[in-house]
Amino acid sequence: MGTRRGKRYTTSYKEREHPNQDPYAMLRSPKGPVICRTCRAVYAKKRWVFDKTAARKLAASPRTHQLVCPACQKIRDKYPEGIVTLKWSGLRDHAEEIRSLIDHVEARAMSVNPLERVMKIARRRNEMEVQTTNDRLAQRIGRELVRAYKGTVKYTWAHRDMLLRVVWRGPEVT
Repeated sequence: MGTRRGKRYTTSYKEREHPNQDPYAMLRSPKGPVICRTCRAVYAKKRWVFDKTAARKLAASPRTHQLVCPACQKIRDKYPEGIVTLKWSGLRDHAEEIRSLIDHVEARAMSVNPLERVMKIARRRNEMEVQTTNDRLAQRIGRELVRAYKGTVKYTWAHRDMLLRVVWRGPEVT
């Protein structure tokens, strides 16, 4: 019979960085109670949550470790994982409505995961740029803008999926 023909395996078994791994993610769960010293989020059961009563109790306890949560680190280091650019000639007229829509989307996302936050909003003439700590929040903002104002949205992921650029173009009246 001759040589064997079949599937060639090209996978490498070397340790590779996971493409979706957040460089600010905690690699190990800290021992004991933890609170963020910036935003007062509480780390409990391997999750960050906003709980005002637990935060007050933990802040008073001497055993509590005070760390900076990954979202506050990203904001401090100016490391966005999502950038939403809004381009529309009617942006000036609807700026307050759009700002409240963004705040509403952020509040909904933070109720589930407090690490999803808007870092910065910058306005220029007919443009607005929103930087987020998470790519999923940028996607949600783009989706909600299309749902509320129509227009078109384009999603572009950067190398290794660490940065998402969302460009929303509002409906132009012709």
